[in-house]
Amino acid sequence: MPLSEFEKRELELIGHGLEQDDPRLAVKLNHDAFALSRRTSFRRALVLFAAGLCILLLGLVAHAPAIGIAGFAVMNGAGYWAIKDLHWSLRKATPHVTRVEGTTSE
Repeated sequence: MPLSEFEKRELELIGHGLEQDDPRLAVKLNHDAFALSRRTSFRRALVLFAAGLCILLLGLVAHAPAIGIAGFAVMNGAGYWAIKDLHWSLRKATPHVTRVEGTTSE
């Protein structure tokens, strides 16, 4: 359900009032929190991957296969968590056709 013109004006007035009252909060609200969240999630996954590698090496040094397998599982989980939100594109970007050959713009 779209907003009426009156509601749009009122919302805009509230937004301007917020910017004047607390500019730092307005900057934080305008910031792309989703991108920050994705970046933070990726960093945490890399730290977890490194921890899994340490657990794997600990299992190797301690001659305990169960610990090594657990470390390998942690590494795999962290690797999946790190790349699950990345958008992979293997196809090349194709330019948009602006004019079909044989036609004129006149």
